[in-house]
Amino acid sequence: MTAATPRLLALTGLLVLGTALLSARERLVAVTVRGYSMSPTLMPGDRVLMLRGRRRAATGRLAVVVAPHPEYGWNPPAGATPDSWYVKRIAAVAGEPVPDWAGRCPGTHVPPDMLVLLGERPGSMDSKQWGYCPEDKLVGTILLRLRAAVAAGGASANPDTRSFSDTAGPDVRASWRSDGV
Repeated sequence: MTAATPRLLALTGLLVLGTALLSARERLVAVTVRGYSMSPTLMPGDRVLMLRGRRRAATGRLAVVVAPHPEYGWNPPAGATPDSWYVKRIAAVAGEPVPDWAGRCPGTHVPPDMLVLLGERPGSMDSKQWGYCPEDKLVGTILLRLRAAVAAGGASANPDTRSFSDTAGPDVRASWRSDGV
């Protein structure tokens, strides 16, 4: 082993770590909760860490989905896609039985590439009103809470956070940081 070998190993390690961090930065997003539909689990102003992608979609997980269009639901016409996100709990995934409360979800089992979503607060806009959520509307899943709201109903004062408006009702809305985590 030469004197340069430890340096080469350290440099290789730093390169691997740097690549991993850049990859994680693209996949991890800090999301700020806006609204009460997931209370008491999540409150307005809570910040959570979301992993982009669909691989971790499973019953019971919290998910971030593109909000349904207020008029057309999950299948809006071209150019009418809402720019807000909802945070909901995945109640059932493809192949699982459809929950009894999901009256707008026909059939006995969730079809392929579909999800059944549930807000935790009564009156939440979810699969009870909108039916099945296409899996391609899934932005990602929540990994953990980064920070609880400062006070009940408090919102994040982070200037790096871009908020989306919620035109579909009093649901949990999400904000995302454009600079990653």
